[in-house]
Amino acid sequence: MNAILELTPAAPALHDVTRLWGRAADGVELSVVVPFYNPGAALRRTVERLVAVLRDAEVGFEVIAVSDGSTDGSAQTLGGLPGVRVIDNPVNQGKGAALHQGFATARGAWIGFIDADGDIDPRHLVEYLMVARTGGHALVYADKRHTASASAATGFRKLVSVSYSTFVSRLFGLDVRDTQTGCKIVRRDVLAAVLPRLRERRFAFDLELFVAADAAGIDDLKAVPVRLEERVAGSTVTSSTIVRTIRDTFVIYRRRRDDHYRPAAPVAAPVVAVAPRTPVLAYAA
Repeated sequence: MNAILELTPAAPALHDVTRLWGRAADGVELSVVVPFYNPGAALRRTVERLVAVLRDAEVGFEVIAVSDGSTDGSAQTLGGLPGVRVIDNPVNQGKGAALHQGFATARGAWIGFIDADGDIDPRHLVEYLMVARTGGHALVYADKRHTASASAATGFRKLVSVSYSTFVSRLFGLDVRDTQTGCKIVRRDVLAAVLPRLRERRFAFDLELFVAADAAGIDDLKAVPVRLEERVAGSTVTSSTIVRTIRDTFVIYRRRRDDHYRPAAPVAAPVVAVAPRTPVLAYAA
C-alpha cells in the first residue's frame, strides 16, 4: 500500500490527545512522527532509511510524516512508501504544532520523533527503542553532549547549541544537558500525561516536554549518544528563530512558575512491549 496523503484545514488548533490513554494498537511497538518543512529531496531519503531500518530490526511500526506547510512539494515525494502516512498542512505553524498533530494519531507503545533534514541517521531510533524496551524508560533522548556523541555540525551551530543548553540549565535546573536534538522516544503513557499541558508550536517544544515531565515527577530519562552528520537539507536555524526560541523559553519559564505543568493525570505503570517476530507495517484505515 502506498503512502496516504491527508489534507487538513488551515491553522488547526492543538489536537485532542485523549486517545493516547488507550492501549497501543496490536503489533505497533513504535510510532515515529517526522515533522518537516521544505526539506526537499532529503525527506524521501530520511523516511526510506527509517522504514528500512525498522523493518530490518523486525519492529512493528508506523510512520507519520507531518508537513508543516511545506511549499517545495516534498510531501508528494513520499508516494509509494509502505507503512507511511502523510499529513499535509497548508499553513506553517512550527515543528511543535506538527508533532502535536502526529502524536494525536499515534498508535504505538512507544512514540518517537526524528528530524527530516538528514543529519541524524534513523538507525538511532532503533537503538533508542532497544534501550527503552530493556529499561522501560519514560523518555530516551539524543544527547549531543554525551561523551560518546559525534557532530559534524558547523561551528556556529555548535556555539548556538552549547549557549542555549547552558542558558536552559541555569534557568530551569533540569538534569538534562541537551533538550533540542531532534531524536527522542517517549513511553505512551508518559506522553499522554504531559502532552495536554504543552503549548509550544515551534522549536521550544522539546524544552517544554522536559519541563512538563519534570513537573510531573518523571525522572526516568535516559540520555544516549548521537552522531550528527552534515545536513542534507538547508538549516532552519536563523537569527529570527533563535530570538523566537529564547522568547518562547521565557514563556515556558513563566508557565512553570504559574504551576501550569501539573500533570493532567497520574502517570501509569511502565509499558513494556515485546517486539513481534516478524515486521508489522501499520497503515491508516
